[in-house]
Amino acid sequence: MTVFKDFKVSVGLVKMLQAYADSRGVVFDKVAQKYGFESKALNNGAASIPASKFADIWVKIAEESKDPCPGLNLGKQSVHYFPGNSILFSMMQNSPNIGIALDLFVRHHRIMAEKIQPVVRKQEDSVFLSWDFSVLGSHRLPYLSEAFLCTCFSLLSRLSQGRVRPVAVKFIHQCPKHVEDIARYESYFKAPVHFLADMDELVIDSRDLDIAIELADSALLNLLERYATQTGQAIASENKWSGKVARLIGDALLKGCAPLIETIARELALSKRSLQEKLKNENSSFRGLVQTVRKKIAIDQLADPDVSICEVAFMLGYSDQSAFNHAFKKWTGKSPKAYTMTGH
Repeated sequence: MTVFKDFKVSVGLVKMLQAYADSRGVVFDKVAQKYGFESKALNNGAASIPASKFADIWVKIAEESKDPCPGLNLGKQSVHYFPGNSILFSMMQNSPNIGIALDLFVRHHRIMAEKIQPVVRKQEDSVFLSWDFSVLGSHRLPYLSEAFLCTCFSLLSRLSQGRVRPVAVKFIHQCPKHVEDIARYESYFKAPVHFLADMDELVIDSRDLDIAIELADSALLNLLERYATQTGQAIASENKWSGKVARLIGDALLKGCAPLIETIARELALSKRSLQEKLKNENSSFRGLVQTVRKKIAIDQLADPDVSICEVAFMLGYSDQSAFNHAFKKWTGKSPKAYTMTGH
């Protein structure tokens, strides 16, 4: 199958594939399990999966669907999924106009896919929207770029209530065999559609960037963008070995398990010594990460008035509350009780 560099995509994109598979009568679980993806991971909205699995699942679903226009139909359907489960779409929805919404889409798209990025070019009176798939090297995934482009148009059409009208739409793949399939593209975009183009590209009039988005909330947008920035930074951090280890330490603690370096090294397909070396190269250590994660979880949990100090101590694996109190005071300079009373 296609070979990828080590990068990930959001589980939200996988949910879009699942919805598309269901609509075409393809058993998603059966396809996903074939490529080592467990559907229960879809319950974690913050999760991500290797891009190789995402791509393999997409190719197989598109193949089994017998759909002559898989990219178009996935894109048309995706807009019904996006609004309720995407911080990215929520930001766009609360932008004052289409131009700012597109800018946010480009700047924060790494929340959805770490490396595959949208590209917006402005030239004279036109705006060109395409995708950077250079991370795939020389490999081409059938209709994947088309699916992403159609998803973009679906979002823009919804945000503008149908007022964004393409000047032209271009696709790399060849023209569909049947006239009725070509008509589906033209009916959806209401614009000239060209096949065998140099790239998949959506062309819109630059004046469309000024189209106002109704019910946009600027205050909410500011909050959402701060959150998106933090999420993007967290994703970048998780690409480091220390970030991966910290995430696994947190998972272990929240499950009530002791975070052991041997166990986590095994989960990362490394030897204990190799993991220690990688952390050392990042000026980090397993012991230090355990304490950092414990501190973060402790602070987060103590912010909940329904969670007792004793429960937090037990969750973090301390033998008794006094041991936790000592560690917490070392981290923050205050006892857990004093910290909760002052709010910081």
